[in-house]
Amino acid sequence: MSSSEDLVLSVKGLTTNFYTYEGIVKALDSVELSLRRGDTMGIVGETGCGKSVTAKCILRLIEPPGRIDGGQILFSDRDPKTGETNEIDILQLAPEEMLTIRGNKIAIVFQDPATYPNPVFRIGAQIAEVVSLHQDLGREVLEIRIRELEDSVKNSSSAEHQAKVREQIEHYVSMLENPPKPDKKYARKAAWAKAVDMLRLVRMPSPEQVANQYPHELSGGMRQRALIAMALACNPSILICDEATTALDVTVQAQVLNLLNELKKDIGASIMIITHDLGVVAETCNWVMVMYAGTTVESTSTKELFEHPVHPYTIGLITAIPKLHENKERLDQIQGTVPNLINPPTGCRFHPRCAFATEICSRERPSLEEVRPGHYVACHNPQGNV
Repeated sequence: MSSSEDLVLSVKGLTTNFYTYEGIVKALDSVELSLRRGDTMGIVGETGCGKSVTAKCILRLIEPPGRIDGGQILFSDRDPKTGETNEIDILQLAPEEMLTIRGNKIAIVFQDPATYPNPVFRIGAQIAEVVSLHQDLGREVLEIRIRELEDSVKNSSSAEHQAKVREQIEHYVSMLENPPKPDKKYARKAAWAKAVDMLRLVRMPSPEQVANQYPHELSGGMRQRALIAMALACNPSILICDEATTALDVTVQAQVLNLLNELKKDIGASIMIITHDLGVVAETCNWVMVMYAGTTVESTSTKELFEHPVHPYTIGLITAIPKLHENKERLDQIQGTVPNLINPPTGCRFHPRCAFATEICSRERPSLEEVRPGHYVACHNPQGNV
């Protein structure tokens, strides 16, 4: 991919295996991915193609028997004060260093909103915990103290008391540039206030009330909004949505997708949406990567992908989508089945199902190459207008 682009994340040659009793599952084989700052990227593919494993690798959440065996995950961390960027290889970080990235700089919203909120804690407490863990709340605590003192001035009729309180206000205002470490009482207040603000940001109805409720008291759509609020609580550079709308009905799914589009403008984060639904990609993403059997097969802008698909697998996915203006007795489909990744096909992993495969496809693995400006494909026999 182009090195001149303002990349917030660059994955190079990512290889991940699962060492099981049946054999080594070759889940990811040299995956390539680039996410530009401010973009919304969709990662598309069939179930089992490695989409979620890729997301977990980025967050270093792969657990035994899984292991990341190669590649680089380069995260470009930008200092909010100076604007300077510092490139970090996530795979080289120590576990304690990774804690400053996971949930703080890179956040994730998982698939099932009924599973991931802790059922025994209030929604507000769970969001506040994330804020307390990752953020220095010194400034927020001072702002709370200033507001309380300003209320005290308004409610007091004593000129002497008002003068003393104003002196305190001036003292706290002078400390805003370099706020001290907050005391626990006000830190909890500040974290709770930030939790309510985040629920308000994700358009949650009655955010103060919802913050005091338990997950089982909320609908699926409200739980998903709460999870998004939790993920955004620390103003991450990257938000990963792993099948975030799959478990929701169509109406709520549309609301969540609209919310993500609106939030992208508000928070300025780069968003990665993992899905098997090309309709979701068309509605929310401006860049898309197509995966097949643990490999990257195509990557380009969303408009380019739908207008000029090149890889036979991508073409098969798009032609399989039912169209309202066509009356067919039988839908198009990709022949064959997804390969067993313990013994994946040699060469191109798609060649046993590909109508355009030749002898070289079974022998040599194709590299990801630019066939049109900004359009990358891993195929020995690219189709369409290239």
